[in-house]
Amino acid sequence: MPICGVGSRRLGLRAVGISMSLLSEFVIIASSVVPPAAAHGRLSGRGAARTFVSDKYRFSMAVPADWGVSTALDTPVFFYAAPGQKFSQDAIPPGAAVIAVEPQEKASREARTASTPETWAVTDADAFGSSIPSVERFPVPDNSGISGAVWCSYDEPRYSRDQRMQHVVAIFWRFDRKLFAAHLRYNAGDPSGLAFERVLFRAVRSIRPTEKP
Repeated sequence: MPICGVGSRRLGLRAVGISMSLLSEFVIIASSVVPPAAAHGRLSGRGAARTFVSDKYRFSMAVPADWGVSTALDTPVFFYAAPGQKFSQDAIPPGAAVIAVEPQEKASREARTASTPETWAVTDADAFGSSIPSVERFPVPDNSGISGAVWCSYDEPRYSRDQRMQHVVAIFWRFDRKLFAAHLRYNAGDPSGLAFERVLFRAVRSIRPTEKP
């Protein structure tokens, strides 16, 4: 029930620049994974068992199969592009998607005023969406350490050269007394959109608490 009205190829990143105003703008340079010495997050496991581990926030999150991952931040950025497609500044190519996880403490000033996942969801959609969507409960496993999870989706107008709309699916939750959000972005109308959304849902549900390093 609504709470309120409202193929494949692995890529690497050398640099991921993400605006902390809820990731409204981002720059992705496809090259190679950030060297461990410069990384804030870290990877554990191999192949299908890869996980991103945030020692700062004490959780792990499964890396989606066939998606790339950046360890440049304390929270993960996952990215996917079909063969032959490349990311460029403020542009997601056709058939591509980005999932970025963000702690509230690094979000916009407006987002930092939210006291619950629900209020952050409404603030987010009001700031970036073309309309205020319904915010709904998002079920998670009992052992995830997550509470109060909600989600919403909306189209986000872009002021880029091609004027292409992006579709955003966002999940908000509380973990270890802190608020987090995960934003999936892909081009509105992309035929792979539902598959991308399933990847987002599985990724968030894979979150598990870790021991303090």
